[in-house]
Amino acid sequence: MTKQNAPRGNHPVLLALLVGLLAGFGGLARASVATTKPPLRPITVNLQDKSALQNGALYTLHMCVACHSLQGVRYSSLPKMLGMNRVEFEKVIGTNGKHYHDTITSTMPPAIINAFVKILPPDLTDIARRRSPAWLYTYLTSFYVDPSRPSGVNNTVRYNVAMPDVFAPMQGLQKPVMVQGLRFGSPAQVAIGVKPLTQGSMTQAQFDRTARDIVYFLYAVAHPHQQERARLGPWIIGLFLVLSVLTFLIYKLYWRRVITGEERWWRVGK
Repeated sequence: MTKQNAPRGNHPVLLALLVGLLAGFGGLARASVATTKPPLRPITVNLQDKSALQNGALYTLHMCVACHSLQGVRYSSLPKMLGMNRVEFEKVIGTNGKHYHDTITSTMPPAIINAFVKILPPDLTDIARRRSPAWLYTYLTSFYVDPSRPSGVNNTVRYNVAMPDVFAPMQGLQKPVMVQGLRFGSPAQVAIGVKPLTQGSMTQAQFDRTARDIVYFLYAVAHPHQQERARLGPWIIGLFLVLSVLTFLIYKLYWRRVITGEERWWRVGK
């Protein structure tokens, strides 16, 4: 009885085909989520600029809090952050009728939210923690007219944004700079910038400075210990350097007193 050999499979060829198919599916998956992203406007946050923080707090607490909450911070923690005392804070900025030690919540009545907004606007503390300052700065300055949207506006970094352009009276209306690109992997006209359409109550430079101040304040609220870390950081690094020097000197002193093997036997023999 003869034993037949089993047919040898082309395992390397099958493996190569499998790898090729997986790579193709991976490319399709990446293409399905690919999008043309607009450039973000650069910004450097300076938490030592107290006047900018105060201006940002004034606009945030009297404009943004009309819809959004800021529950990562209490009113009572803001004066120290802004370089003010309680009397100055309550006189210049105020607490919107809330208690001084309350967290900052939206001033919009729940009935209006249910009737017009439907979806509760996100908390700004969470947004400021998840988004970079450059993203926030670009978002605040990049609303443009879009008649296809219910609010009549859109945004370059947040496509199909639900938020209306509450800054239009100050900034004026803007029109988009469109290019042919990808949106979620499909060819589309993508807004990569904006151009002025009408003049607002502020010049472009004034509004950019106001948007910058709002970003400063939101970043300070989202990172409440940033200023303290910046103040303590050099001292802590200096302490570690001093401890390193002392540890090295103790190391040298200790090993200077250790008797080597040869010296030990010499002393015993003596």
